[in-house]
Amino acid sequence: MVTLLAPSYVSVGGINLMSVDDFGVMWFLDRFTGWGAPGGTLTAKQRARAAGAWAGLSYSKQRTLVLGGVCTAPSQEAASAALDRLIDECSLDDVTLTVSEAGRLRWCTVRRDGEVIPSWINSRQFRWSVQLVALDPRKMSAPLTGSTGLPSSTGGLTIPFTVPFAINSTVASGQVSLTNPGNETGPVTLRIDGPCVGPVVTHVGSGLRLVFASSLTLGAGEFLLIDMEAQTVLAQGQSSRSMWVTSREWSGFEPGSNTWSFAAASGTTGLLTVTATPADK
Repeated sequence: MVTLLAPSYVSVGGINLMSVDDFGVMWFLDRFTGWGAPGGTLTAKQRARAAGAWAGLSYSKQRTLVLGGVCTAPSQEAASAALDRLIDECSLDDVTLTVSEAGRLRWCTVRRDGEVIPSWINSRQFRWSVQLVALDPRKMSAPLTGSTGLPSSTGGLTIPFTVPFAINSTVASGQVSLTNPGNETGPVTLRIDGPCVGPVVTHVGSGLRLVFASSLTLGAGEFLLIDMEAQTVLAQGQSSRSMWVTSREWSGFEPGSNTWSFAAASGTTGLLTVTATPADK
């Protein structure tokens, strides 16, 4: 059972760097930089014979994070094993770095840049430092999900006199609304379940429309997985269906309120599920 040493912590993979882990090893983080805003690509060029400079658009660079701290183990063997676990978790491949700030949980995907550097204090204790890089600099939060069927209304009854009860109708709005509390556009994935023909998904705020050809038919039990950021469309999560997209207007999870509407060339029983991840700079 991991014991947290502070209400805020940083973890890399399976190691919480502000805790006592299941092996009785105490991790303490005393250096953590790079969790602010990432650098930008702005390059200013002096204006000829005039004050000031010219510059184009600026975009976020990768996020560089430097972590360091002290590890204290109950034995020399446990200290050596703890260092091995740290090296393993700070991988050259993708690993998740998670930051909890008084209960506010955000994460990014990182890779190790350079060495894991240990400096032994004694046989059971060492200082360590490592540099990690997030190629996507955004701080992600827990994804949000919403679903809707195609717009429809069934049931209900209108009669020319008053009765002491109601016969309600069932209405599907054909819209999914989610709110991004962050300050950066986050990734969005869609799942469209059949049966329906020629589905259309519109991001209402921006007007961006993802339109499939009317010749694309999804039967019962068939579905499409759509990654709006990677711009991929997979049938049953495997086979590409990108060639059936006739309007490639991919939308993201913009800061604030977002609504996606669902329509189809024909059919009344399809289902759209939107999964959107909030993000911060």
